[in-house]
Amino acid sequence: MCLLECRKEKDEREYYCFSEFAINGIVYDVEIIGKGVRLITLLMNGDGFYKLSRLYITPDGFFLKIKVLVVDTLSCTRSCPDFKPGNRYIMMGQIYHKRERLPQTVLELVAGKMKPGDGLLRSSDYVKRFNRKRDQKMKAAAQRKCK
Repeated sequence: MCLLECRKEKDEREYYCFSEFAINGIVYDVEIIGKGVRLITLLMNGDGFYKLSRLYITPDGFFLKIKVLVVDTLSCTRSCPDFKPGNRYIMMGQIYHKRERLPQTVLELVAGKMKPGDGLLRSSDYVKRFNRKRDQKMKAAAQRKCK
């Protein structure tokens, strides 16, 4: 199940319509907080935003920093995707709220590290390595109306 879900080709438009944010950025830092829980820091420029909503953005020199909490809801032995610093990814997910329904153990692990407005990704959300073809699909999805 884990390998199939990780390698499955996902429809950008469908995920775009159901997500609260859609971005692309370079992984700056990966902090492993616990089993299946990682805090990713992304560096972005102005071209990396497809959909913002109320995503919390921190200016950092020429770039913008965004924090995204990645929670592996499939409980796989190997994290999916495997984020590597320096690589660029396209991500679509939800905005973290204080009332977010996460397991109590996860909430205890991220206490003080997350703010409302940071990104939240689950295993079922869209995460793919960046390439020009996917970027074009994302830009097309952003221009169409969602049903």
